[in-house]
Amino acid sequence: MNNRQIELLNSQFFISFILSIILLMSFLLTYNEKQKLLNKKMIFTTGSSQYVNLLNRILFTLILFYNLYINYEQYQLEKEKKSDLSPFRNQIYATILNILSALIILYVIYQTWNTSNETASIENTI
Repeated sequence: MNNRQIELLNSQFFISFILSIILLMSFLLTYNEKQKLLNKKMIFTTGSSQYVNLLNRILFTLILFYNLYINYEQYQLEKEKKSDLSPFRNQIYATILNILSALIILYVIYQTWNTSNETASIENTI
């Protein structure tokens, strides 16, 4: 294993760590919405939940772009080894589709900002 592969693996560890934070934020947003529906004490106010949701989605989108970069670098490494590239190409395509869906969700958040619609009822938090 060369140094570049080790760097890419370290980057994947970083992505996994950030994704766990994003997942925790999503859990808290969903729990907050449930508490609101049950008329119980919420973790976030409606306004702050919008900001947490926006931050969560921006982080997720940035992670996807970073993941695309990592996938491309892995593709290049395998290309140098003259390996079968189809799995790596497919991984890049899948990441691009994920980025498109994340951008659509960001647009939904933008569209519904400061409306009477609730955060969790409009879009899935992760």
